[in-house]
Amino acid sequence: MKVSRREFGFAGFGALMIGRSSESLALKAAGRSAESLALRAQGGSASLSGGSASLSGGSASLSGERSYRYVHLDVFTDRRLAGNQLLVFVDPAGLETPTMQAMTKESNYSENTFVFPPEQSGTDYRVRIFTRTAETPFAGHPTIGSAFALAHVGRIKPGTSRVVFGLGVGPTPIDLEWANGKLAFAWMTQLNPTFGKSITDANALAAAIGLTGAAVRLNPDRATTVHSVRLQPDVPAGQEVNCGSNFFIMPLPSRQAVDAAVLDRARADAVFAAAGIQRRGIYVFTTERGQDDATAYSRLLSAGGIEDPATGSAAGPAGCFAAKYGLVPADRAGSIVFLQGVLAGRPSRLHVKVGISGSDITSVKVGGASVVVGEGSVSI
Repeated sequence: MKVSRREFGFAGFGALMIGRSSESLALKAAGRSAESLALRAQGGSASLSGGSASLSGGSASLSGERSYRYVHLDVFTDRRLAGNQLLVFVDPAGLETPTMQAMTKESNYSENTFVFPPEQSGTDYRVRIFTRTAETPFAGHPTIGSAFALAHVGRIKPGTSRVVFGLGVGPTPIDLEWANGKLAFAWMTQLNPTFGKSITDANALAAAIGLTGAAVRLNPDRATTVHSVRLQPDVPAGQEVNCGSNFFIMPLPSRQAVDAAVLDRARADAVFAAAGIQRRGIYVFTTERGQDDATAYSRLLSAGGIEDPATGSAAGPAGCFAAKYGLVPADRAGSIVFLQGVLAGRPSRLHVKVGISGSDITSVKVGGASVVVGEGSVSI
């Protein structure tokens, strides 16, 4: 059996090759003509049915180069080839910021993380998160996935209940749940929400995502009947919510509407500008139930390219929006499950716990499972 990188959608050194006795991938870091990255999977075979996959034997192809080990995971899922992809470099000592940025761009994944010794008192690791274009202070699936990678390589010992990552937003606790000596679930604590500017013009927002005003308006009576909740009378058509990263959260009445939404970037920018809002990612969700057991169904709308299959940094704000405006019952705000990535072909399950005291939101946690797909090394 031979599976190409194109069939998997992998364009960088995270590629998983099946049925190849030896594969060498040479990668050139963008903007650094004198620097090359080489990965060699020697005799590496990958077994999906057997419950494990690995790329082994990473070695330098040129003298004087150093090998940097990575773990490749699918995050917010318990099965391979679903969830959100991530590469975690578990021993990146000596790498400079431009090199980490170039490595992330070459991997062609939405994010890579690089795990360093702690720099701040009270933290266990310093975790730096890079997108293809820049370092970011906070992101959801890289945080969860990094915990699983560290457990996989033995840096987090079985039974450890909590680690604290030093992220760009500050110390971030990660609560860990184990089963049979293996990490099964991880919960990251997000910042308590800041609710920003809102938009009440449903027609304008609808046009920005390719829908009609009628298609985006919530029906309080239907919500009360179907979901056993009572909508707040002042629920906006959409609002900025920040739990570490700022997103524009937009509730929709049905899964059909979520699937039909298509971002019109120009119209969205015009609507945001009129409301005094900077450009934000638009995270749409509905609490309409389906055949699955998910509490909510969601997408992060993209103006083009690959749709994000799981956005942990947006799920927290969306859960807070749902709790604040009565889209989920108060007694179930601590067990919200977002199903995301269905249209992207990589279904993901993001668990959200919103702590509520009276009318105040007192805590936000986002959690999920992860599965190791493979591992390898990059030589620089």
